[in-house]
Amino acid sequence: MSVFLNAYTDKPYVIIIGVITTIVMIMIIVNIFNVNKEFFYDGNKNSQDKLNKTLLIIIKILNANNIKNWFVGYGTLLGIVRENSCIDGDDDSDIICDINNYETVKNTLARHGFTFENHGSKYILKTKETENYSSVDFYMSEVDNSGNFKDNWEKVTWSNCYTKDNKLIEYKWKDSILYLPNNFKTKLKNRYGTNWMKPQKTKGPMPRKLVL
Repeated sequence: MSVFLNAYTDKPYVIIIGVITTIVMIMIIVNIFNVNKEFFYDGNKNSQDKLNKTLLIIIKILNANNIKNWFVGYGTLLGIVRENSCIDGDDDSDIICDINNYETVKNTLARHGFTFENHGSKYILKTKETENYSSVDFYMSEVDNSGNFKDNWEKVTWSNCYTKDNKLIEYKWKDSILYLPNNFKTKLKNRYGTNWMKPQKTKGPMPRKLVL
């Protein structure tokens, strides 16, 4: 036995190679089990059920109070189009909203018990995460007559979001209605790359496009 151990002790590079091989194998196994997971979210990871529950109550409140000119964007749009659901492990839900509705949205949600983080800007309205609900980001955007939503917080313009009827796309989700921007597949491709239909480990190609 001692002869066997001495053989490896005399050749430390063999031990190093063995350790490296083990680490690589562990990384491969972890990657296999997480192949369908997205990894690019920065905040607290939330379950798909919690995210969906939050988004559903939010859109019901918006619709019940006749708040218009908003649509799901960024990772939430990606999940709804690709999976008909928010993405498991996302940190929040994303909504692009007309900045003229800032006070209405804030006051309406406050009446329903939502509180907000203080970012010192009217370009972002972020609800605080609770035990029951995940956080929601409202990107308050300047909107022109052509349906261009200029998100000054992320420095991104969602272009030509209206259909020929000068409307956003109504999308029936669960037992409610949410809204999508016109040409949403093109926008997702511009944001997340040509492989946007597959789970990714990055937020898309760099440099980021400023117009979607």
